[in-house]
Parts: sequence; C-alpha cells; structure tokens
Amino acid sequence: MEPTGFERLHALVRPQKRIADALGMTEHQISRIARKKAKSPTYMEALAEFLERTPPQDWPERWR
Repeated sequence: MEPTGFERLHALVRPQKRIADALGMTEHQISRIARKKAKSPTYMEALAEFLERTPPQDWPERWR
C-alpha cells in the first residue's frame, strides 16, 4: 500500500506540530490524520510532491 500524502509529508517534515503550524491546522487535526481517524487531504499529497522534488534549502520558510 502506498503511503498517504500525510505520511509522505511527515517523512520530510517533523514534528507534527511543525506541519500543523505550516498548514494553519491544530495539532489535534494533524494527530487525527496521522492515526487515520480522518482522511489525509489531497493537498498534502501535492505538498509532499513539491517538497520531495525541491532541494530543502529552496523550501518555503514555513517548511524549514
């Protein structure tokens, strides 16, 4: 099974609080997605694709 957009994003950016802050979400919302109690939004897949293809030094400030 392929990783979800959140799982791909979390492999690049840690901790979950950093992801929540960057996306304007609460840690509780991110925790629910991480525990698969809520669906991973499709935009997380797009963000993961962007970050995977961009050198970390070129990432937007909120993701560094």
